[in-house]
Amino acid sequence: MGQNQQANGTAVYRAGGNMDRAAQGSPLVGVGVGGPRARALHIEYAVLFYLMQGLGSILAIWWMLTHQTGWVEWSMFITGYLVINFGVGVGYHRYFTHHSFETTRWMQTLFAICGQMAAMGSIINWVADHRRHHAFGNVPGDPYGPTVDGHGRPMSGFKSFWMSHLGWLHDNTYSDWAIYAKGIADDPVLQFCHRTRYGWAIVSMILAPAAWGYFLGGPEHVIGTILIGGSLRCFIFSNGVAFNNSLAHKFGYRHFDEDSGATNNWFSALLTFGDGWHNAHHAAPRIASNQVTWWEIDINGSTIHAMEALGLAWKVQRRPKVTAKVLPRHMQKMFIFKSVPIVADSEYLVVRPAGGTPTSAGGGMLFADKSSPEEQLMVPAANSAVDTMEKSAALRSQ
Repeated sequence: MGQNQQANGTAVYRAGGNMDRAAQGSPLVGVGVGGPRARALHIEYAVLFYLMQGLGSILAIWWMLTHQTGWVEWSMFITGYLVINFGVGVGYHRYFTHHSFETTRWMQTLFAICGQMAAMGSIINWVADHRRHHAFGNVPGDPYGPTVDGHGRPMSGFKSFWMSHLGWLHDNTYSDWAIYAKGIADDPVLQFCHRTRYGWAIVSMILAPAAWGYFLGGPEHVIGTILIGGSLRCFIFSNGVAFNNSLAHKFGYRHFDEDSGATNNWFSALLTFGDGWHNAHHAAPRIASNQVTWWEIDINGSTIHAMEALGLAWKVQRRPKVTAKVLPRHMQKMFIFKSVPIVADSEYLVVRPAGGTPTSAGGGMLFADKSSPEEQLMVPAANSAVDTMEKSAALRSQ
């Protein structure tokens, strides 16, 4: 099958089923297409997102309209939300994906377990997909970029929003662990979490809420706590993370002039405890905190700095000084869908890799921090992804 044929079909917008059966490789480095692995991912996401979270959330809304709820159900919602955000926002994202800090082995295990309880699929797949998102950044190869689908075809309008939000889960492309999961795919603890991911989802959305409701409120609170403190909690959090890919790549304001198109979106930041300050994150992915101005509160970043103060984290990556301009009054009153221009200048050096400016094949960028020699944030070109990931791993090991 030729590359032109491959580029004409995905699991959602498919020209034909041959590609999915043939499992042909992609012309982009580290991007697999079709076959048993793609089909297994479709089943996994259907069970976790649409059945356990989606259907459960619909039942939760019905339950709230027809039954009285109280502190038992909502205390489980809040407590569970804090746990899974800690696992995904601090663990999956800033530690396992970007290595923003070092920590102890038992904290790594805690991150992995708490993150798996968000029921967003395998920790290894999550990290690999997010590293690929940064590697290609809004050009062909980006698994959930808002301008191109998994096969590099341009998108706009609602299709763009849907595909970058949740539609990409149906795409028949996937990330190659050998390239984008280096350092985690062979970790025995993470392999265990990967193999037992359905079990952790059941603990998070059924067993733990049922026990919480029973012991704190009695048998009459069990079903409501499962639906609200289990399914609805994970559904809202998962969509909050997905908003970082959809809303926070189209709506908001920008501090840094980087190529991914990421924006700072207050709604996404609220749901994800700081990950929605996405432009600041894409400008320097390894920085532990996305906070640039005083009012851009980043709870995940503050958690990492608190861990550092307690001796639970070290080698925490910090952002160099940023000269921020004062936002005009009309720009301070931002709505969720309001787009505004760049409002700050950074002191980052932006260095293009050999080969010139980014192209539709994935030109990539390299961000070098003036003040920290070890801070080399690599966003590789499509034709050099292997070399770049190896260089990044070597830098992290220094």
